[in-house]
Amino acid sequence: MQIKNIYSTRKSNSEVYSDLIYEWEDCIAQELGVPIFSSNKIYERISYFTYRIAYKIGLSGFLQSVNRLISKPNSYTLIYHLFPVTGFGYKVFSDKVPYLIDFDKNIDIDNFSKVYKNCKLILVSSLNAYNLLKQGNCPLNIVHLPLGLSNSYQLWKDYKGKKYDAIFVRKNRVLQEYAERYALSHPNFNYVFRTWSDNNIYRNNVYVSNLEGVLGEFSDRKEYINLLRSSKIAFYSTPGTDEVNSRFINHVTPSLFEFIVNGCRIVARYTDNEETRSFGLSSIAESITSYEIFEKILTEHINDETDNYLIKSEEFLKNIYMSNIIEKLRQILKKY
Repeated sequence: MQIKNIYSTRKSNSEVYSDLIYEWEDCIAQELGVPIFSSNKIYERISYFTYRIAYKIGLSGFLQSVNRLISKPNSYTLIYHLFPVTGFGYKVFSDKVPYLIDFDKNIDIDNFSKVYKNCKLILVSSLNAYNLLKQGNCPLNIVHLPLGLSNSYQLWKDYKGKKYDAIFVRKNRVLQEYAERYALSHPNFNYVFRTWSDNNIYRNNVYVSNLEGVLGEFSDRKEYINLLRSSKIAFYSTPGTDEVNSRFINHVTPSLFEFIVNGCRIVARYTDNEETRSFGLSSIAESITSYEIFEKILTEHINDETDNYLIKSEEFLKNIYMSNIIEKLRQILKKY
């Protein structure tokens, strides 16, 4: 199997989470020597409604046949899916290799299998999601390929030039309660947290310091990276941890990679599962189980003036750089 190009939404999607996806696309395109193409919002919307209508009137099979005729044999387009699509469209044509980023544990596996049935290969980034599909007897060719971090990011070692004690990017209910409690007994504790203007999630994000107030939006990628580099500690949790009736699957997210590469120590809460073990998450941070442990570890990290923690950070990053992920992709493609 050969990847001929990469389809990107960079002309139609400028949400804050998308920069990281485009970095992955750039890395793969450069390593495989393939072009990236993208369509604007108007084309995306027209395509969406056109294929929905085609599916409803029974023309989806015909469109697939036409697509096969005009596509080169054994030549495929790689396309990232933020979440699995739930209906027929060009993103699940037979010449596409979908790469699934996020996942919902309540997914309808029968519908998933129906929608993606024409895809010869489906890449699933989360090991927990992959196991969920396998346990649900999904009949498709799904292969686990973890997400990574661009090799352009190298470990930030200026640990003494950090302004803020800690940062929340994704809040966890328990860690947030612990941080607020810690701040009451440690009045100089300066931590940053993200909120959303007008509760508009993934848009209009605002970063706030508990001591300094509103700091800014930091939607620009470079500004966000500099904010991380200004923070001694990053609070991290796998999605779903401490969330009631959560649809998330406690998978490891790329924000952890960003925290580590930008020199943050990690204070975390996460579920012990096959995916967190596969990343060796416990080598970076134990999962906090009580306020007393939280207070002890947080105080130690704040007061630590050495760079010893960077040794483990550097070791962790070796396995998640995109050069390693792309080599795994090459090996997968050889099998199909």
